[in-house]
Amino acid sequence: MTVTVEVKNKKTLNLLNDLENLGLIHLQPPVPQNPEKTAEEDKRSFADRYYGIHAGLHKGTVEDFLADCRADKEREFAIEKRQDEERARRLANATLPS
Repeated sequence: MTVTVEVKNKKTLNLLNDLENLGLIHLQPPVPQNPEKTAEEDKRSFADRYYGIHAGLHKGTVEDFLADCRADKEREFAIEKRQDEERARRLANATLPS
């Protein structure tokens, strides 16, 4: 079955591409109506063209990402440590009165 779909928001193409990658649909590229615009888009780097949902966000480095991961892990450890201390305090308070 062939269906023609009008895409009103270019971000929808990401969803359609994901569906194609899952093998649920097959997309055929549209016939370019403005060849100058298409040529202009092709001048962008591969990463800029396929940045996807993260377009417009800070393009951090791998080191930045790893530093953020380490900071998140340290916060998680601090929370777990406080929870363990609170648990130990409750246990000590529960056993003392008897």
